[in-house]
Amino acid sequence: MNAETIFGFSIGYLAALVGIFILCLPYLILLVALLIAAGILQLLLLPFALLVRKLRRTRPRPTPDNSWILNRSDRQPSEQLLPPRRHGAAPQ
Repeated sequence: MNAETIFGFSIGYLAALVGIFILCLPYLILLVALLIAAGILQLLLLPFALLVRKLRRTRPRPTPDNSWILNRSDRQPSEQLLPPRRHGAAPQ
């Protein structure tokens, strides 16, 4: 194989690469344009996303239903609380 054949093959490979690139160029341009548009749209909607997040966090929480807790008068005598000790009194 002489130098002219190798040079011809190299030029052919480069021409094929350029041709494929030119055929795929509209799709590459579309992909880049969509990525840029998505980024700009996300930046424009960022204040609304922050507002929705803030509104969701500051929503008042419902008070828990404490109806299952027994009243003090409903407890058994063994469950009654001990009377509080005075601070100055020594333990017995």
